[in-house]
Amino acid sequence: MSEQDLTNAIDILIIVAILAVFLTIYFLPSIIANIRKHSHKLAIFFLNLFTGATGVGWVAAFVWAFLDKPVVQVEGKPTIAQELKELAQLKEQGIITEEEFEMKKNTLLNS
Repeated sequence: MSEQDLTNAIDILIIVAILAVFLTIYFLPSIIANIRKHSHKLAIFFLNLFTGATGVGWVAAFVWAFLDKPVVQVEGKPTIAQELKELAQLKEQGIITEEEFEMKKNTLLNS
């Protein structure tokens, strides 16, 4: 490999690195919206894609990416309705008495 070929290869690597940094900065609002699980992440992406080069569009997409609260999925904690249904099934199966059912039902409804 000649010195010219090595110089060309290094130049190409530098151009690719600069392009990667530019694209990361350009699509930063979309990346942030995706990480935060924004409810409008697709709209932010298209705003970023089509108007990001104007600067104003990039800033608008960037701000919008932080405005919405991220979607949080809570797993494992049943709702009161689910707990009442489970209690009713336990009562029907004879596992708990009517008094225990009423006591636990009142505890759930008053909490």
